[in-house]
Amino acid sequence: MDRRNTGPDAAVSVRAADPRAEPARVPPVRPEGPARRWVCCADDYAIDAGAIDGIAELIGRGRVTATSALVDAPLWRSAAGALPLGTGAAIGLHLNLTQSFARREAAVWPIGELIVRCRLGAVSRLGIRDSIERQLDAFEDAMGRPPDYVDGHQHVHQFAVVREELVAALVQRYARALPWLRSTRPPPAVRDRKARFIAALGDGALRRLAAAAGVRTSDYLVGVYGFDADAPAYGRRLRQWAQSGPEGTVLMCHPSRRAQQGDAIAAARGVEYQVLGAADFADALSAAGILLSSGTGLFAAGR
Repeated sequence: MDRRNTGPDAAVSVRAADPRAEPARVPPVRPEGPARRWVCCADDYAIDAGAIDGIAELIGRGRVTATSALVDAPLWRSAAGALPLGTGAAIGLHLNLTQSFARREAAVWPIGELIVRCRLGAVSRLGIRDSIERQLDAFEDAMGRPPDYVDGHQHVHQFAVVREELVAALVQRYARALPWLRSTRPPPAVRDRKARFIAALGDGALRRLAAAAGVRTSDYLVGVYGFDADAPAYGRRLRQWAQSGPEGTVLMCHPSRRAQQGDAIAAARGVEYQVLGAADFADALSAAGILLSSGTGLFAAGR
């Protein structure tokens, strides 16, 4: 059964929460000129029940317009059924090579080790390709269709060896309707060291490889920080990113209603869920002239 969400792609609207639950406020003044289309992408869908509930809620409210699924997570199949339909949100594969899950015997590596191995070519291409194919199969088995896009848990999709095998797999499997790939390139105005370090791990090479194969990539990525912000500080970061990100920017986030014990970014997940669900987030986007999109039309092949 095809579980593709339906609805307009170019403008997945940002709907305010129930006005009975929020104080009255003065609507923000939207700048003149055409809106900038962004994608608000929630990573780690299915990692735990809190992420499933929180992301599904934010999709239903129009605050999140794409989510990347960890299909290795034990909750993935039930999580696929919890996705709200009719929202137009994009559903993608969050390629995982670094996090182990119970009852999953797939090969994974600590992120630092994987970076070094990929740089040196000291990782099995066959093993990486098998992992990619297995995760694409798991996505299709649960969703009844290919992913709208692919990105990577801890951005592994851009690493050497991984990117070559990923692009080859996508072209072989989905030549008639290629998923897009998420770039990690920060906008020119973003000078954050962590953001630039992540992009330096392979973004330029991924974009060149994808372009040669006819696979579209997103344009820019914001949302990188140290996972150390409280709600006011994260809100300030969102407003700064909103001012700096051009058309085609993806806002990466990791919201959860209740993160599992032992999660290294548990506090950040709760903060992001709180802030993304608040009226101030919708107001900040409107004030910056940003219209949220699923990205499926925005990053369509041949655009």
